[in-house]
Amino acid sequence: MVRKFEFNSILLKTITEYTKYVFYDTTIYSVSTINNPKDKTLIFANILENYDVERLKQIKNSIIILNEKDLDIKIEENYLLYVKSPRKEYAKILRFILDNQNYKKINYIFENGFYIGENVEIGRNTVIEPLCMIDNNVKIGSNSIIKSGSKIRSNVLIGNNCIIKENSVIGSDGFGVERDDDGTTYKIPHLGGVKIGNNVEVGALSVIAQGSIEPTVIEDYVKIDDCSFIAHNTKIGKGTFIIANSEISGSVEIGKNCWISPNACIKDGIKVGDNSIIGLGAVVLNDVEENSVIVGNPGRCLKK
Repeated sequence: MVRKFEFNSILLKTITEYTKYVFYDTTIYSVSTINNPKDKTLIFANILENYDVERLKQIKNSIIILNEKDLDIKIEENYLLYVKSPRKEYAKILRFILDNQNYKKINYIFENGFYIGENVEIGRNTVIEPLCMIDNNVKIGSNSIIKSGSKIRSNVLIGNNCIIKENSVIGSDGFGVERDDDGTTYKIPHLGGVKIGNNVEVGALSVIAQGSIEPTVIEDYVKIDDCSFIAHNTKIGKGTFIIANSEISGSVEIGKNCWISPNACIKDGIKVGDNSIIGLGAVVLNDVEENSVIVGNPGRCLKK
């Protein structure tokens, strides 16, 4: 479901003039992560461990942006850039490439009271209510309901028997910004999409941001209440309940059968173990072991 886009040699030579980097003559087709690197992609790594290097040695013809502290690391058959801030340079290069691509105009069709883009698959008996918008490269399974006013953005996969309630947004861009020393900001493009399993419900006025490189993942039987926010790169395990006004920050991993109470807030990068309860209004700043009950601000373990 992830969009394929081509960074051709002409664009890369133009980028060379802009960034002062030399890419010679190569073609990049997508982006990938150091955890799951792929051939002919753009990759960055702020911190590089030995096992990361071994993974990167398995790919070819990629542009890999590394920290200048890793100058002694050599990965053959790829193009290596050593910079002060890899994430920032990744944002600048990818933004430049996307802004200079010749995209063809997307034709949206208005039918049955909603707008639909290109390369969309809608399963049997699925209902799209009026005033919805289904973007490009979207797949929705069978027996699902997309309620009035919802927006399903590009590169979203929704399973069977799902309900997306009124005015929700699935696949909006995540919030990722880098800043230069002079205060100039660079928004990191998000291309990863969202993957929603089967029998999932998303409450009204909720937002699920798409992943930056790989998808934000909502597993089977997850139930999300109204006015909840789930940031980019988050993974929510099977059967977890997320209650109204919860805020889940980026790259959070929540296990199976958890309960996230109203107004709970979970810091970015946190891992919550299976069968845990995050109490009313709790602010979770540290990883949570499985079968824990977390309360308070800052969150503390009440019992297991």
